[in-house]
Amino acid sequence: NIGSDGNLEGDLASGWEGTNGAKTWTFELRNAEFHNGRKISAADVIASLNHHRGESTTSAAKPLLESVKSIKADGEKVVVVELETGNADFPFALTDYHLSIGMDSGNGTVDWKDSGAQAGPYKLIEFQPGVSVTYERADNHWNPNIGHVDSAELLVILDPLARQSALLSGQIDICERPDTRIVEKLSKTPGIDVEQSAGYRFHSYNMLMNMAPFDNNDVRMALKYAIDRTELVDKALSGFGVVHNDNPITPAYRYYAADIPQREYDPEKAKFHLKKAGMEGLTLDLSASSAAYASAVDAAQLYREQAAKAGININVVREPSDGYWNDVWMKKAFTACDWGGRPTEDQMLSTAFKSDAPWNDTSYKSERFDSLLLEARAELNESLRKEMYIEMQMMLHEEGGVIVPMLPSSIWAKRSRVKHDENMSSAWQIDGLQFVSRWWLEA
Repeated sequence: NIGSDGNLEGDLASGWEGTNGAKTWTFELRNAEFHNGRKISAADVIASLNHHRGESTTSAAKPLLESVKSIKADGEKVVVVELETGNADFPFALTDYHLSIGMDSGNGTVDWKDSGAQAGPYKLIEFQPGVSVTYERADNHWNPNIGHVDSAELLVILDPLARQSALLSGQIDICERPDTRIVEKLSKTPGIDVEQSAGYRFHSYNMLMNMAPFDNNDVRMALKYAIDRTELVDKALSGFGVVHNDNPITPAYRYYAADIPQREYDPEKAKFHLKKAGMEGLTLDLSASSAAYASAVDAAQLYREQAAKAGININVVREPSDGYWNDVWMKKAFTACDWGGRPTEDQMLSTAFKSDAPWNDTSYKSERFDSLLLEARAELNESLRKEMYIEMQMMLHEEGGVIVPMLPSSIWAKRSRVKHDENMSSAWQIDGLQFVSRWWLEA
């Protein structure tokens, strides 16, 4: 896990060490057990990681493990991972939420539906995809310092107003991503606390570069200059965020390219690029939904008004929340998106911008970028590594299909009886998504 200080914390691994130029990683396992009482072994870790490897896998975590040459056991409690090339951040990659550890079924595969073959602080009781998840505290988790409530239920409430109503009526204790337009009203409600944190999250507009007219970089540049980022932050986020610079790497990362000049709203430059592309009077559909974030449709409509001054006609298509990520994102050519980010540059760029990444949601393809990504991953010299990541950020800024106009603060509202430590992880929203394990209720 990523701890509240941004550093790695061991979960099922009690320790790890990289050798051989960060090509060999050795992980020691705790004396922990699954919910059904069976001890966790190296075979379980190997089967779980191998699930995301190989040509047949459709896992979104495949890019994170593609450099793995072999995974072997050294006894019952030691796992040795050999990489094709060095990766100084490889242990960070294993914090990805896809890479949970299940029980080896005996043939090198894992039965993910067997709730007894899981090892977290809470047992899975019921899972209704797209509806709810119910957990109960496990009585045999290795760490007695987490898991403070007896049970927890996570509800999927896509409409932000419905989420807030559920909080105000007492149906739920925590509301993630409330509508920023009424956050101030929520914060003044007795018994309700509104909290926020900055981190890796970013809002974007994604252009599929394998579809016209987004295969033309002048069109992409025109759209990047046709957006007023400050107005979006002030109005669409109600000030709960900052402007950003068409780059998925935020200031929370170690190698953030702070020296890239901030791109400003410039309708005349947008017109210049449109004319250069031979597409003056361009008309586009932009798909948006509150499934992306609460004010995504409002933000898209603001963008439409801003782009009109550059001679770009944007038709905002209000998509239904249900099915947005399956039927719209990565399917339609121009979409609103929200990324939670990843704890390292390598993870973020490998997941969403490497040419063959399953979640490459702009269809960005660059041999130079892919080569830099592999080189930076293995480079142990910090200054050289930083130069490589800065170059990759510049490439996306100048030629990528992603427009990143703003970085939202992660916001949530909770009932005052819900308590947590002062320091929280910013790796993901709501304490690095560890709130069920780390937070507690005050009587």
